[in-house]
Amino acid sequence: MKIKLSEWASVAEILGAVAIVISLFFVGFQISDGNNETRAATTQAALDAEMAFQAELLRYADVWEKSVLGGDLTDEVERRRAIALYNMAMTSEDNRYQMGSSGYLKYSGGALRQLVAIPFYEIWRETIGASGRSPEFLEFIDDLRNSETTE
Repeated sequence: MKIKLSEWASVAEILGAVAIVISLFFVGFQISDGNNETRAATTQAALDAEMAFQAELLRYADVWEKSVLGGDLTDEVERRRAIALYNMAMTSEDNRYQMGSSGYLKYSGGALRQLVAIPFYEIWRETIGASGRSPEFLEFIDDLRNSETTE
């Protein structure tokens, strides 16, 4: 029994289709692994930023305490440090918000609720640190602030 060339072509087509399906599964697994690695790297970067912020808070704990409790920041150096510390905190929250919006992290805004509730928020909101944020994040924090003040 001799196989015709057209029959060989049909077998080759079937084998080609199977090979394509197998390669698509392989690509899918690679994408999944890449996404997991990206999520892990993103989480680690957020943790690293948090640790750096915590170190700065320890370094300038007195200034942070004054800004959080509404203390007197008449010294211009203290005021600038407080703004820088608050901006670091808001940068960290902005990053978490953006990563949450893109699905890389789960984000609830818990720490952000506390940050927008302190009196220093109003001072920070008028700085260049606030104006450099995305409109979506600014709207989100303003909504948080408004919901906290109306409750």
